[in-house]
Amino acid sequence: MRSEIDVLSPHTLEDALGLLRQHQNKIRIVAGGSDIIIQLRDGVVKTEKLLNLIPVKDLKFIEKRNDKIHIGSLSTYTEIIHSQLIKKGAWILREAARQIGAVQLQNTATIGGNLGNASPAADSLPPLYALGAIIVTRNISARREIPIEKFFSGYRKTALKPNELIEEIYFDRLKKNDAAAYLKLGLRKANAISIVDVAVALRGKVKDSYGDIRVSLGAVAPTIVRSHSCEQALKGKHLSEKLLREAAKLASKDVSPITDIRGTAEYRRKVVSSLVYQALHRAVSGQIGSGSER
Repeated sequence: MRSEIDVLSPHTLEDALGLLRQHQNKIRIVAGGSDIIIQLRDGVVKTEKLLNLIPVKDLKFIEKRNDKIHIGSLSTYTEIIHSQLIKKGAWILREAARQIGAVQLQNTATIGGNLGNASPAADSLPPLYALGAIIVTRNISARREIPIEKFFSGYRKTALKPNELIEEIYFDRLKKNDAAAYLKLGLRKANAISIVDVAVALRGKVKDSYGDIRVSLGAVAPTIVRSHSCEQALKGKHLSEKLLREAAKLASKDVSPITDIRGTAEYRRKVVSSLVYQALHRAVSGQIGSGSER
């Protein structure tokens, strides 16, 4: 890790955007630091300057606007966990946040940093896919709104331009009749990187069926995967036990996992089917997202 790296710490969004325009490819953003510091130490990332966004309070908020939940990019996972708005309208994101590292990490890691790091094993990303999140980016002169599925272009690659930062994320809140669940499999119960994680969101309930279904999978490809075959099998159908199991099996065909220290590709593929079934079952049976959880 270079000892002569300059750290620039603006206090306003305008100053931060000005520094990004001035330095562009010669500066890297710090939005919590839990990932970038390790990458600098290991030589994965090399840079002459760091742009520390932590003092920019304009990027730290969680609020509802026109039935949508907006989350500032510098909101920490602790803030997400304790937000009543998230608890009631995006409980799958709250559940993922509760499983991100230890309390110390939750206190510093930010949702914008997790997005910018673009790891396919990032716990917050499958819930954001399932929620249909929009990523709002900003440079000195304009904003862009990017659907989350178009934000990631490959392994640790995003649509962010050198003069842009992530300003906020927003999505339609989950409502009373919606169903959703998040499940994660790691090598241990705490502080574990995902082997596979799954988020499901079912909206537009009519009797015992749903018109809008999203099933997203993490750590099974270079980016997060939407299981469109699973979604189509369930959309508008009576959600019987048999159908849930059949649809979950389809999800394993939508992934292209790798073998690494945490598990083999074949193991991950088998786990996908089981985890998707459990998430769907919990969501529609009300075991997650009901009672005290909402």
